[in-house]
Amino acid sequence: MSTVCNTSPISNLIQIDALPLLGQLFTQITIPPEVAEELDAGADILGQWREAPGATVIEVVPVTSRDLIRELSSTLHGGESAAIALALQAGGALLIIDEVDGRKAATRLGLKVVGTVGILLRAKEQQLIEKAEPYLQALRSKAHFWLSDKLYTHALELAGE
Repeated sequence: MSTVCNTSPISNLIQIDALPLLGQLFTQITIPPEVAEELDAGADILGQWREAPGATVIEVVPVTSRDLIRELSSTLHGGESAAIALALQAGGALLIIDEVDGRKAATRLGLKVVGTVGILLRAKEQQLIEKAEPYLQALRSKAHFWLSDKLYTHALELAGE
């Protein structure tokens, strides 16, 4: 199964020095040009994301169905819309996305979704990281990722911590 990623998971993983986990979990990550542009726009925070450790597994792939992007853009941001369209174009790829509205739209369209927290839990499950807790803390403190106390506690329980 191919894997498509939206902007925020890449941004968050770069900010907590965990982007290499994507390459350890997946052989290739595809992103639409719209996501690449959003990452480029965040260079003041992210630096040159293409040079970040672990970024070599990320490939920019254009979306062929511009109509689907336009349709989704009525309720979602451009990067989210394009990422969902690219996942559908790839025949139902796994979509890595954090935004609630984007996750709901993707699920309605039959896509499987996982977020940044889910990536960290997979990494813990596959013993790529010893503990999830430092990464979850870094998401909150370094990436300013909003993570409710309830979800934080639940993630730690799922990680067995």
